[in-house]
Amino acid sequence: MDKLQTFVSLFDYAPLPMSYSPLDGDGRLLASFWNQSWFECFGYQPDAVQGRTGDAFGLWPDMAFRADFLQAVGADGISKTETTLRSADGSLRTVIVSARKMFADDTTLMVVSYEDVTEQRELESARRQAERTLRLFQEMVESSADAIMIIEDHRVIACNTAATRLYGMPRERLIGSHPAELSPEYQDDGESSYSAAVRLMERALAGSTEHFLWRHRRGDGSTFMADVVLNPAIDLGTDHGERGRRYVTVVRDVTEEQQAARALQDSEQRFRKLFRLAPVGLALTGAEGKVFAINRHWTQLFGYTLDDIPDTEAWWKQAYPDPAYRDAVRAKWAQATARITANDGELESAEYLVTCKDGQQRHVLIGGALIGNEVLTSYIDVTAQREARAQLQALNQSLETRVQERTRDLEQAIEDLRLTQHELVRSEKLAGLGALVAGVAHELNTPIGNAVMVASTLGDLRKRFETAVTEGLRRSVLDSFLGELREASDMIEHNLRRAAELITSFKQVAVDQSSYQRRSFGIAETLHELRMTLNPTLRRAGVTLVEDIPPDLRMDSYPGPLSQVLMNIVNNAVVHAFDGRPGGTVRISGTALPGDRVRIQISDDGCGIDPDKLPRIFDPFFTTKLGRGGSGLGLHIVYTLVTELLGGSVRIESEPGTGSHAIIELPLSAPPPRAAPGDGDLPQHP
Repeated sequence: MDKLQTFVSLFDYAPLPMSYSPLDGDGRLLASFWNQSWFECFGYQPDAVQGRTGDAFGLWPDMAFRADFLQAVGADGISKTETTLRSADGSLRTVIVSARKMFADDTTLMVVSYEDVTEQRELESARRQAERTLRLFQEMVESSADAIMIIEDHRVIACNTAATRLYGMPRERLIGSHPAELSPEYQDDGESSYSAAVRLMERALAGSTEHFLWRHRRGDGSTFMADVVLNPAIDLGTDHGERGRRYVTVVRDVTEEQQAARALQDSEQRFRKLFRLAPVGLALTGAEGKVFAINRHWTQLFGYTLDDIPDTEAWWKQAYPDPAYRDAVRAKWAQATARITANDGELESAEYLVTCKDGQQRHVLIGGALIGNEVLTSYIDVTAQREARAQLQALNQSLETRVQERTRDLEQAIEDLRLTQHELVRSEKLAGLGALVAGVAHELNTPIGNAVMVASTLGDLRKRFETAVTEGLRRSVLDSFLGELREASDMIEHNLRRAAELITSFKQVAVDQSSYQRRSFGIAETLHELRMTLNPTLRRAGVTLVEDIPPDLRMDSYPGPLSQVLMNIVNNAVVHAFDGRPGGTVRISGTALPGDRVRIQISDDGCGIDPDKLPRIFDPFFTTKLGRGGSGLGLHIVYTLVTELLGGSVRIESEPGTGSHAIIELPLSAPPPRAAPGDGDLPQHP
């Protein structure tokens, strides 16, 4: 027992809270004894717990943990772990319990020591929480979109990433800067940035929060307007126990916000000015019918003031004094306002009869739009338009009779003009025939004159022969007479044959052109006959006519109108293409086309046609030689004959200085005539 008594005597004076418990043969606790340090640590009274195991008075809140702990001691003879034990006042304390088995004499003891680490764990928890809070605070500061800086003794000692972005400077450059160094020399109000910054910083250091707008400067020299808040920092002192002069500044760029605010303010001012000076009446009303504003033109239009119509109900009564009409207007207005949302906020315009303050009634076109929760209504006076419309209707009614009369006069004038044009075309055609007659007469002078001269010579020969017979006819005289007689007969026959040929050609051309006789003919033959009649005109102008028509190219058509078409085009070339020139060449060629059609092209190497005159060349009475022999009907007749009687098409291609080309495309078999014109008449326009 000496060893056990020694342990017990030392147990009470152990500085650590301890307990020991003797074990039975199965390792169960028989009792527990606690030392003085244990009572002081957990606050239990010795007489209440001495000799009792911990489970008997609730020391172990977690009994399952206690069982595992004791089992571990029984298996290994030692166990150490951290757990929670209940003190006498019911509070829980964090304790490191260490247990081991001891053998004293014949007794087995389990000795347990208790190390109270409650305060240590609380401090550690507080430290971890503080570190977590600090990390969260740092994350919050770093992730802030606003620039945050700590200023101490008027110098930046810390800043977040947003500050570097805002000022366009690295953190190393910002640290140590004076706020005035991050600003232009003067603020927008003219105050020195340095003196203003010192004044505001001193006030913040005195404990007041400063909130103001400040012009800053970036690293590249550009400036921006910022919203600045200076907050006094929590003064924790310095590491040496000295108290620092610091505050936290929050800077937010509001340049765009200020620009937007100024733009909004300018827009509002412009709207107010536009509202006030608009040339139409305007009124602004609220959702509950209150009239907020009316402009100057509205008052001038109706005579009412804002005092006269404080709300829409007053307006209804004064503007529409007739109850029946007022109800109709209300219903119409309700329908329009009900559709205002579907119409993207636009109020459909409608006309109303409004009674003014002086009793005068005006026709007014009223519309508007939804502006936020308010309605902007426009009023346009259309009284004058209504009166003008009524007068116009009356005038239109009176004009209808006059228009009908003028229409009849114009129709008669057009008919007279059509007849006049028809006569002019007829005259132009007869003039062409007259030119043919003059040319043929000139051509006939030569062969007929030659024949007359030879006949006169024959008379002289006859007289000489009679004298020779009377005096005695010699053989030589007879032979000479017979030879001269044969020569004279040949000359008379040749000249008369030439005259007959001219007369026959002229007769055919004249007959063809004076009547629309349809027959089968060769184009080359018709062109040859036409050439004989044109020879005098061509020789005088020095113009050579070249024919290039295949002899087998035949048509079943109207040779007379075709001859007139060709003659008019050739004469037009002689008069216009070679005007002022010594002469030139006109070529008429023909080519067969697919589909039983033929192309006739009349080309000249003259002066050409100006582009501005080419589109009008077939117009009637259009000529560049008006008063100098030109009637303006030659090519119009060509167009009329080709497109109507001959059933073809005609166009003229030309460039100044390169000549002209008249291209006519005709069917080999002319279509039936649209009308049955009389002899000598030209077909009329449809």
